[in-house]
Amino acid sequence: MAYSALLFTLLIVVLKATGSSTQTSLLVLAFIAPTLLVGPLAGVMLDRWPKARVMALSNAVRALACVGLVFAHQWVGAIYLLGLLFSAASLLFNPALVALLPALVPRDRLVDANSLYNLTVTGGQLVGMVLLAPLVLKLAGGAGEEIMFATGAAMFAAAAAVSLLLPPEGSAIGQAPVRTAMPRELLSALAALRSDRQAALAMAHLVAGNTLVLLFATLIPRYMNDILGIAPDNAAFVFAPTGLGALLGLRVLPWLAVRLGRQRLVPLGLAGIGLCLVGLALVQPLASFMDRASGPLNPENLLGLSLLQTITMALAGPLGFSYALLNAPAQTVLHERAPPHMRGRIFAVQAVLANSLALMPVLFIGGLTDLLGQLGGPPGITIVLLLIAAAVTALAAVTMRWQRGSP
Repeated sequence: MAYSALLFTLLIVVLKATGSSTQTSLLVLAFIAPTLLVGPLAGVMLDRWPKARVMALSNAVRALACVGLVFAHQWVGAIYLLGLLFSAASLLFNPALVALLPALVPRDRLVDANSLYNLTVTGGQLVGMVLLAPLVLKLAGGAGEEIMFATGAAMFAAAAAVSLLLPPEGSAIGQAPVRTAMPRELLSALAALRSDRQAALAMAHLVAGNTLVLLFATLIPRYMNDILGIAPDNAAFVFAPTGLGALLGLRVLPWLAVRLGRQRLVPLGLAGIGLCLVGLALVQPLASFMDRASGPLNPENLLGLSLLQTITMALAGPLGFSYALLNAPAQTVLHERAPPHMRGRIFAVQAVLANSLALMPVLFIGGLTDLLGQLGGPPGITIVLLLIAAAVTALAAVTMRWQRGSP
């Protein structure tokens, strides 16, 4: 919750101070860069250090970064530097938490544990970005930014204290020097993934899921302007059903895993994401078709919203539900198949791959959208969404084919 609320607040602060979308992109880059620079080192260290202590230390550093923002958020350069520190600490926290889960719950409860973990993460992101940060910034007036950063510092400090209550977990490998051991240990983790088809496929699913989230967040402002014709700051309201759908999907995920089989959930989720993206891309012709309906059949007469907004909100819920079927099952597969002494490295590798592979699409997706829009015909955002939908559908087909050939 505090992470998403802080990022939302920083985006607003930077945009208000500079008036430049490029500067906000640089802020996002500052949050991604540490993963690319020190991610491999973090993975090796996580397999050597007690993960609960790593979580406490990273939360303490994030609390200190928030304290720094209380006093230095007027300077954009200071925001970038503190953002780098904050992101580096987050890089240690997330893989440590995910790698620690199998040590806290029995193997047969991993699906439930991952579902609960993703439920709390998604719920926290929704509450932080849609409720906490907007309410604090609006109700506190001119002091809203300082109060939000102070609130984040208090929340991270409390999380650091709670992390110290977790049972300790010793390191699983020797204490060879990191400088000489890191290349060998990273290569061994990659070799373990290459030798296990299901683990490699689960890694691909997690990377795809993270990439989709970043692409979606990047495209939302353009979608609001070009397709819906409303201000981008209304995105939290229009796409709120995405978070609600994800929460519902994560809540029923253990039940679906028993009824349908866990292997079917991921391709089902990918197919659902593809269909929802196609619907979002074609929302204008869908609205034109429905506009021909008369009387009570026209949703605009029932909800007071435009048809474009109504259809978008109707598709956002299933989009979030489908995403819930992708992430948690893939994470469970990695928990089950990753060697215990490699979990830190493997989940750090996942973070590095996710951010590095998503970096190029995120940086160039805006330019591609502009270029396609200048060619005439459908809006550029429509073509981009259809291309993403085609890629997701292809991944669903590959997943089903690989699963048929795996024991």
